[in-house]
Amino acid sequence: MKDRLQKFLVNEKLSPTRFAEIIGVQRSSISHILSGRNKPSFDVIQSILEKFPKLNPDWLIVGNGEIYRKPIQTSIFDYTEHQKKEIEKDEDEYLNIKVPYNEKIDDVILSKKEIHQSKVTENAINEKKIERVVVFYKDKTFTEYRPEK
Repeated sequence: MKDRLQKFLVNEKLSPTRFAEIIGVQRSSISHILSGRNKPSFDVIQSILEKFPKLNPDWLIVGNGEIYRKPIQTSIFDYTEHQKKEIEKDEDEYLNIKVPYNEKIDDVILSKKEIHQSKVTENAINEKKIERVVVFYKDKTFTEYRPEK
């Protein structure tokens, strides 16, 4: 674990002294861990993971996986680049409807109306603004999320 901790300090460009200050332990504790004299206590590991939430606990404790956790979507209101491209593609397809020569014009108008109606309904849903999302847990607690303005 001392090697992983040293690698983490290098990646974060932290001195052992500054690292000790951040996690709230004695400098000597970090010195003893980095020298191999002592192994970190549960409290030290817990403090490291609390102060550095991007650090992968599996990697730190047992060496599995990558040094940092994989990024997650930070807001339920954000679109990924892939989602944005899909939305743009759908809009382009909607705007480029062509009338085949062998179809009756009434059928094409009807299908255009159906497509337009589905887009109108979709736009009405998209235009509604989310004020907050509340998640209720079985232990009678809850978490509230609000979109950034």
